[in-house]
Amino acid sequence: MPKPTNTADRLDKHDRQIAAIRDLVHEGMRLVVQSRKDIRALNAAQIRLTAAQDRTDASLKALIDSLHGGGNGRSNGKTKH
Repeated sequence: MPKPTNTADRLDKHDRQIAAIRDLVHEGMRLVVQSRKDIRALNAAQIRLTAAQDRTDASLKALIDSLHGGGNGRSNGKTKH
């Protein structure tokens, strides 16, 4: 682009630059808003995942505890003679 030669050309160039900067700021703000929404959604998903993991841990503990009781109806796992 040739160098602006008069005041009107320089003002037009500056106006275009300001408009481009304004567009960049608007896009940046849109990205910030979307990022906040995404972070909130991830936090909610993490809370649900933590609750599901707690339930899984409790079920696994109950299963392991039930297996420690012995087998085939005996409470200590030893046979009587």
